[in-house]
Amino acid sequence: MEKTSVADPSGPTDTEAPPKPRQDSQEVYEALRKSEERYRELVEHANSIILRWDKNGEITFFNEYAQNFFGFSETEIIGKHVIGTIVPENESTGRDLRPLMQHICNYPEEHRYNVNENITKDGTRVWVAWTNKILIDDHGETIGVLSIGSDITKQRLLEEELRQAQKMQAIGELAGGIAHDFNNMVHGIAGFAEVIHQMTYDAKIAEYASQILTTAHHAAELTKQLLTFARKGSYQLHDCNTHDIVRDVCAMLERTIDRRITIQQQLDAERPHVKGDSAQLKSALLNLGINAKDAMPAGGLLVFSTRNVTVKETIAISDFQIEPGQYLRINVSDNGMGMTEEVRQRIFEPFFTTKASGRGAGLGLAAVYGTTHLHKGAIQCRSQTGKGSCFDLYLPIIKDCSKHLKNNPKAESPERTIRMMVVDDEAIVRSYSKALFEMHGHQVETFATAEEAIAFYREQFAEIDLVLLDMIMPQMDGQQLFSELKRINPGIKAMLSTGYSVESKVQEILADGILDCIKKPFTYDQLQQKISTMLADGHLAPEPAA
Repeated sequence: MEKTSVADPSGPTDTEAPPKPRQDSQEVYEALRKSEERYRELVEHANSIILRWDKNGEITFFNEYAQNFFGFSETEIIGKHVIGTIVPENESTGRDLRPLMQHICNYPEEHRYNVNENITKDGTRVWVAWTNKILIDDHGETIGVLSIGSDITKQRLLEEELRQAQKMQAIGELAGGIAHDFNNMVHGIAGFAEVIHQMTYDAKIAEYASQILTTAHHAAELTKQLLTFARKGSYQLHDCNTHDIVRDVCAMLERTIDRRITIQQQLDAERPHVKGDSAQLKSALLNLGINAKDAMPAGGLLVFSTRNVTVKETIAISDFQIEPGQYLRINVSDNGMGMTEEVRQRIFEPFFTTKASGRGAGLGLAAVYGTTHLHKGAIQCRSQTGKGSCFDLYLPIIKDCSKHLKNNPKAESPERTIRMMVVDDEAIVRSYSKALFEMHGHQVETFATAEEAIAFYREQFAEIDLVLLDMIMPQMDGQQLFSELKRINPGIKAMLSTGYSVESKVQEILADGILDCIKKPFTYDQLQQKISTMLADGHLAPEPAA
């Protein structure tokens, strides 16, 4: 029997095609090398941070972009732990990052995307948005994480500035509302104290009433600071020389603060005139000076300097935005204790203070912030613990530096009694106004609502000399009520009393035909002065001849 051999299954058969020649091993190596080069070039030249780290948190790969961004060379960073190199132990917000990094190592699938604060070799804090990818071995075991990051520091800072601006706006609205209601209360307290003071013949009671009046006026000053912060304080803009203001402020500080503090002036601005309220600007600079004084309990140097700067395009300074133009920069700097970043971020908030209880209400810098907004300027604070603080105040300058025009004093008109309407939703204001004004012979009708006032005025307008309207009332404010009353009598004579007002609103109201505005809390003498001025100007009809 013939033997049959079993053909080798791996060998050729009569029916199989001849084997293809195998690729040379050198060509395979070359292809792999080129592929690796392309991969490395892609990773190294990517405009993203790319790094790989193992389950222990040690860095095993760090691309060129990452090296340039963080400032570490490959030899410096490979094998080092992420904590202490590119990740601080704690964010500036106080969050402990060590548990986060440990959690990413252990449970990377839960952290496919995260944002955290990082740190460069020179200590600069940066914010990076990370995308994380789990790395596994041939057995499916997690061996590390591939992280790709994008620098979002600028975006984060802008977001923080926006949040700060929104917070300050919200606080401002709250402060304005509180101050308005508080003003009405102070108005009533001061008013009845004035009634008691004028009615009593007892010297002791008169003294007590005078002390109540003084305290009420101090309370009104606090309210004024709150309203300034809320950008709702009353103010009058005119041309003013900031160098004169700085000199006055320095002279005042030199007489009142610690003699161990040296005050210097460097007034280098060639154009120091701004459109502003000199009283508020003086108050703002005084607050900055007093703040600096408190930061130098053992003495030091306080410097006020000025210079002109040009802004060529709209820029943001802190949470202020200023338009292109010519600006005056007033710098107030000291070499005192300085402050931490956390404190610096909160210094303009009302009622925030680092001073001991009883040494400050925390409204000084809040008022400075409000004054800056009212003057369409900007303020920026730089500070470092142990190295002092520096405030830069930017104010738009005016082209015309004409001298102040002084109005010729008008002849005073003799006091005369009038019949007036007082419209105010606060009962204490109505009660005080009626009691005090009638003590001086005026006839006063009071109304709590716009509807009551309109109904009365429709029947009696011919007998009314003056209407005193509260600006802020429910349902219909003073300006709207004036329009309704004006439809009844186009020749209406009216004044507005307000807890706060801004220049643009005042001008709008005066354009409507309101004769004047008076700011709460006001005294009888202040109101009578307004009435006398209107009589002298012919705005109120003279008393009919007997």
